[in-house]
Amino acid sequence: MIYLHQQKAIDYITDKFRKDDRVEALLLSGSIAHGFNDAKSDVDINIVVSQELYEQYKKNQAMTYWESAADFYEGGYFDGKYISLDYLSLVSDKGNEPTRFALGDSKILFDRTGRLDTMLKCISRYDMAGIQERTIRFLSQFEAWKWYCEEAIKRNNQYLLDLSVSKMILFGARLILLDNQTFFPYHKWLMTVLENVPHKPDGLMPVIEALLAEKSQENINCLYGRIKSYKDWTNGSDYSWTSHFVYDVETVWMRQEEFIENM
Repeated sequence: MIYLHQQKAIDYITDKFRKDDRVEALLLSGSIAHGFNDAKSDVDINIVVSQELYEQYKKNQAMTYWESAADFYEGGYFDGKYISLDYLSLVSDKGNEPTRFALGDSKILFDRTGRLDTMLKCISRYDMAGIQERTIRFLSQFEAWKWYCEEAIKRNNQYLLDLSVSKMILFGARLILLDNQTFFPYHKWLMTVLENVPHKPDGLMPVIEALLAEKSQENINCLYGRIKSYKDWTNGSDYSWTSHFVYDVETVWMRQEEFIENM
């Protein structure tokens, strides 16, 4: 639902950039485009400019746009990023899941190029290639961070425990999103997206909430059991979670690849 004051703000910013010949297109993104907004949500936009202008913005480290929307509602503002068609093409070709999620639900406010609709459809298409490999890699992270949780409890290391619980929840969630062919939205909207997917273990969200509230061995085991027993994640295949963890954490710098958290 787009609130009236937000719609007025969107109409204003659309008209403003439509009058700017340097702007090729304008996208509404963020919580409003995803349908996660409330009455106080800001207006997120992606401002499409020529590749030449985009490169200038990158060189000058001026990649973002901000403007108050206080004329339309208290505390409101426009939060924008400058992008280009080449950038969108690159996202379509090799963008990670958080970037695809961020752009995939975008609404076209105007488009002088006539190309955005097709590009956004390509960006939002879920890639099924290598899904079993990703499953095993996420499962290995889930196993590893469960082990780190237990080590943290043994050593009374609160920092490690807080981190390990968050990582265990993250990779448990990544497994469920993968099973639903749903993009990882990055951390801000992870619990919202996870709650809304149709296929997940019964009672998963309360189990996660309980673990976040009390990082006990009992609650750790409860989440572990809920994820592991949901399905045969590996289709009966053997795997070494320790080897996969080393590959994806300790040697990723050697390959200059995407960190597994964002892939």
